[in-house]
Amino acid sequence: MGGGCRVATSLRAVLVCALLVALTSMGACAGIPDAPAPLSISIPAPDAATDDDPTRIPSDPSRPWWGVTAPAAAPVASIPLSDPRIEWWPRRPTQASVLGLRIRQPYGPALTGVRARFAGIDVALSRDSTGWVGVGSFPLDSAGHFPLELEYERRGVAEHRTVLIRASERTYPSSRIRIGARPGGPADPELDARIARERETIRTAIHASAGTAWLPLEPFAWPRRPPIKTSPFGQRRMFDGSVRSRHMGLDLRARRGQPIMAPATGRVVLADRFVYQGNAVYLDHGLGLVTAYFHMSRLEVEVGDVVDPGQVLGRSGSTGRSTAPHLHWSAYVNGRSIDPETLIGFAAVAPPPERAAAGSR
Repeated sequence: MGGGCRVATSLRAVLVCALLVALTSMGACAGIPDAPAPLSISIPAPDAATDDDPTRIPSDPSRPWWGVTAPAAAPVASIPLSDPRIEWWPRRPTQASVLGLRIRQPYGPALTGVRARFAGIDVALSRDSTGWVGVGSFPLDSAGHFPLELEYERRGVAEHRTVLIRASERTYPSSRIRIGARPGGPADPELDARIARERETIRTAIHASAGTAWLPLEPFAWPRRPPIKTSPFGQRRMFDGSVRSRHMGLDLRARRGQPIMAPATGRVVLADRFVYQGNAVYLDHGLGLVTAYFHMSRLEVEVGDVVDPGQVLGRSGSTGRSTAPHLHWSAYVNGRSIDPETLIGFAAVAPPPERAAAGSR
């Protein structure tokens, strides 16, 4: 009995061992992985890292390690800065012509301190949503290419651009006029002093326009309808056999008492009786552009009035230095006389849709 028990116990031990071996083999075939090897993690001591090390775990408990900023990405190549785009109109300017200008803000940092000069005269500029607008003019007796000089700053660095704008040549006729002695006789110091004062008053008014905002929202129209021209702009006037002056305006036919109308929105800066101009009105349209209306028999506006297009300024006549009733129409840009006929259809805020900008650079 005792021997049998020992044999049985031995058999059970053998069977258990065999069973364990079998189970171990099955587990391996079923893909049961072996136990992983022990991990070894090494964390540097706080004093072994610097603030420049992006992998450093902060020693400050108030700063969680997951809030450490990752290294900055490599900078993207910047787009080159472009030059401001310059546009102008009308399409075919001539000597003594008005010129509309637009300077468009280019891509990138805003331009500051923008200044412009065209054909030797500073151009007043006004800021709008796309850039700047201004009004220039071509000289009376010169044709060819004229420089538009643009100066500005970008990021504090001074820059400049220059483009050439061409004006074609025009011819001016001559006329002979015989007129009596000037009012007051050949020598009249008091009259001479009055004429000098009037010239200074007019000069001040037409130059002050450079500091005023542009008013017209519409293209310019004729101040008389129908516009029948009787004496062209720029005509050389020969008084008593010698050239004494140029006709710095455009004469339009008008019988005495007919209405003279504002061609565009403007502010009355002068409305008075002058020796040469007679009863005259000067309108400031802004950005250096002033128009004037001479020889009227009666004025119907006052200094300070803002007139609308088509509003009556006065009635035609023959006051001042005139030989018969008519309208003398003059225009100035920054003090330079231009042919007022070049204003017809002109708009400085933007070229009319049917008249896209004639040129750009």
